[in-house]
Formats: sequence, structure tokens, C-alpha cells
Amino acid sequence: MITSPCRDFWSWRQEMIVRLWRAAVLTGQELEYDAFARDVSQPMFEQQEGFRGVMFSRSGERCLVITLWADQASLETLAASPRYHETVKRISALIQPETTTEVYEVQGGNLTGTSRTG
Repeated sequence: MITSPCRDFWSWRQEMIVRLWRAAVLTGQELEYDAFARDVSQPMFEQQEGFRGVMFSRSGERCLVITLWADQASLETLAASPRYHETVKRISALIQPETTTEVYEVQGGNLTGTSRTG
């Protein structure tokens, strides 16, 4: 039997949802996008019911936002949030109009950074 912090992480929650949002930043707006993600998007996500975590990544103009949610109901609450809609409206000035969103049920993994080999 393996006992580690990562096993405890997954056992505390029966369900978790990961949401992947992809977009392309307008040329010349990369630093503004990064600041917006840090200063506006992250605090907005953190105030949502069922929020479990966020990661922002960018390679050139391509960006990816990974958010973790307690359950599907949390995503529905996000979608209905006036603050979320205001954030989307504001970020639209920094990105190409085409975006994609994918949602998955989390099946397992390790977010603690703890190696099983010690």
C-alpha cells in the first residue's frame, strides 16, 4: 500500500473537474495579458464557489488557462457569475476572438510535487 500526500490529496474529494481555456493573445499585448491574468483573472477565480486552483501558461501568443473545480455545479456557478462575465468582456480586448474551452473529469494525478520514490 502506498501512503503519500498525493494519495491523501485525491481521497479527500470524490469529484474534481478540470477546465482548459485556450486563446491567442493579440500581437504586442502579451505583457498586458500576463498582468491581467495575474491581477484580475486569478482573484476573480479565487472568489468563485468550488474553485480549487488555476495555472496560467503562455508560449508566444498562444495561452492556456487551466482551472480546477470541485464539481460540475461549480462550473455552472462560474458561468452565471457577473464578475466572470465582466472579466471575459475585459480580457476580450487583449485576445483574438476565437477561443476554445474543454472540460474533463479528473481521474487522478499528483499536484503535491511529492515523488513516490522519496
